[in-house]
Amino acid sequence: MSLAGGDGPERGVSGRTLSTARHVLQALEIIARHPRGIPVKALARQLDISLSSGYYLVSSMRELGFVEPSPAASGLYTLGPKFAELYRGYVAASLQPERLQPVLEELRDRASARAYAALWRDGDLEVVEIRGRRGSRELPDVTKGFRGAAHALALGKVYLCSLPRAQWPRYLKGPTYRRYTPATIATPEALTQHLRTVRDDGLAFDLQEFAAGSCCIAVPVHRGAADSDMIASVGVSVPARRFAAERNLLIRVLRDISTEASAELSSTGDAVPPVLLPREGNVDSN
Repeated sequence: MSLAGGDGPERGVSGRTLSTARHVLQALEIIARHPRGIPVKALARQLDISLSSGYYLVSSMRELGFVEPSPAASGLYTLGPKFAELYRGYVAASLQPERLQPVLEELRDRASARAYAALWRDGDLEVVEIRGRRGSRELPDVTKGFRGAAHALALGKVYLCSLPRAQWPRYLKGPTYRRYTPATIATPEALTQHLRTVRDDGLAFDLQEFAAGSCCIAVPVHRGAADSDMIASVGVSVPARRFAAERNLLIRVLRDISTEASAELSSTGDAVPPVLLPREGNVDSN
């Protein structure tokens, strides 16, 4: 759908808005206010355009993925999947990795373990920050900027469970996946079933699936309430022996961090989350 007007670029230079672009943006705003969907007739009426123009507008937006039919009833339209992609891009741009540093430092101190933060960028997992102490268990080859292995890392599973398979990375499109260890989940069927548990539990495990001898736990960080859009995943890596002994304590620390970091991001808007206050009962390493 072309957003250009008949007057050419001069209209934009003069500050006058293009009527088609204005109608598109107004339509999207109206549709967003109707989560169950809105009929084309009502949309056209609110835009003060003809019904035929309304159908053309909706058809063009559907073609680009900005609008889709509502599952609530026939003839209704809601925002489409393109908006989720745009929002993730907005979040990635507004939440720079350094803003997660206080969260990771608090996680490192509470769990006495190496802490990681990851974002979903350009269709794949990317580790953006790492905090650790000398002697803490490292994931081999997982350094700042590491991409890939979303199916084998707890950090990646937290994202994958919230994405449709069509949006998974290319290396997860085939019938089998790369095995990093004998424990790696290596088929779409097994991964899909596993991710149902991740989604239900609100946290993910990597049980020696990426590196033998290392186990990881990861949780999502949301912007605001727990059911709002996820903006990052954070987690820790520990030796398998320690994981077996302290699993419940580590889970409690990760859940606390997830809740507090999400609340801080909600209360401070785009501000950098302040350092979370330490609590008693930190998990000590063996």
